[in-house]
Amino acid sequence: MENLLFTILGVILGWIPQAYFWVRDRFTSAKAPGIALAVRRPYDRAGVMYQCKTRVDVTSQNSGQPVRISAPYFVFAKRALLKPDPKWTSEHGTGRFRLYFFTPPKKGHEWEDVYLRPHEKTDTWIAIDPRHSDPEIDEASGAKRIGRLYFQMTRWTDSGTPKTRWVSKKL
Repeated sequence: MENLLFTILGVILGWIPQAYFWVRDRFTSAKAPGIALAVRRPYDRAGVMYQCKTRVDVTSQNSGQPVRISAPYFVFAKRALLKPDPKWTSEHGTGRFRLYFFTPPKKGHEWEDVYLRPHEKTDTWIAIDPRHSDPEIDEASGAKRIGRLYFQMTRWTDSGTPKTRWVSKKL
């Protein structure tokens, strides 16, 4: 009887994280008031780990309060025209690729979160398989058929209370 109880308890405890991620992914908001995303043309560079990257500019258009953007990740669409760079590893079993924001002192992408004052901007990137042709990349970008960018956005109210929500944007 005890073995059955522990087995059931183990199954329930194993499902809790899966249920959390399922709910978070299904019920994210598509609204990020005051945040503008712009996908820029990929650039190819020889001699780096990921030869083809698509840059995503993140701009705060809020006029009053700063915004914190954190925990970004990207999920390629199931029927996406583009595939990720084979060197870019995703989280095991989820298909999520961690993203990092531009770090000015190091001139690279290392920050997991960023504070944007009004009209400030930062960027992140998505590694694309370099075997894709330029017309394929342009078509996918124009049709917004690359995937979804997820991030947590925190805004402060006039009283100073933070309001946080998960945001999902189609790219």
